[in-house]
Formats: sequence, structure tokens, C-alpha cells
Amino acid sequence: MDKKLKVLVVDDEPEIRELFKMLLEGEGHEVQVAENGKVGVELFKISVFDVVLLDVHMPVMTGPEALKEIKKQKPCQKVIIFSSSSDPYLKFEKEAEKLGAFSCLYKPVSVEEILGIIEKAVL
Repeated sequence: MDKKLKVLVVDDEPEIRELFKMLLEGEGHEVQVAENGKVGVELFKISVFDVVLLDVHMPVMTGPEALKEIKKQKPCQKVIIFSSSSDPYLKFEKEAEKLGAFSCLYKPVSVEEILGIIEKAVL
């Protein structure tokens, strides 16, 4: 992808945030990170993002709760929500779809997978 994107990564696990940040910046994108949904929503209110990557399970504000808030602010915002593949709460996909998520991913994700879904989101 040639276009430089502005991406918000929201995950309570520092390793995941830093991995996504490193991967996406390595592709030339600008990345901001937040450690929970509440911080993510606050960043979203003061900045414009092409894509938001949201973890499902976080303290303070969950991914679905943050997704609701983001969609209230900007209904057309592209949001990709993700969770661990060992998550017993796999029904999050239906909830995320109802709330307007562009796509759902299961961690661990490959570089190709994350870049591919982001590219589809911004087309």
C-alpha cells in the first residue's frame, strides 16, 4: 500500500501494542497507541484516524464499549476488532458486527493478515 495511513492501536497488552506499532510504522504508517478503550476513545476524539484496531478484552472500557463510542462520534469509521484465538467468548464477532466493526481478527495475526485487512478497510 502506497498511502500513508494514520492508525490507532488499542490493546491493554504492551507487547501487542508495540508489535502492531512496529509492524505498521515499518510499512510507513503513522501509529498512535492506547492502553485501554477509554484512552483510545479520548485519542479518537482529538485526532483523525484512517483505521482503529481494538482489542476485545481490556480493563476500564472493553473493545465493544469503545467501538460503540467511536461509532457514535463517526459512524463511517473503519474499526477492526480482535481477540485471542483461545478466547472462549468467540461470540464477540457477532456483537462486533452488530456494532459496526469492519472486521474481526484472532490473535496471533500474521503481518500479511493485518496489512491485508487494513488495506481492504481503506479502499
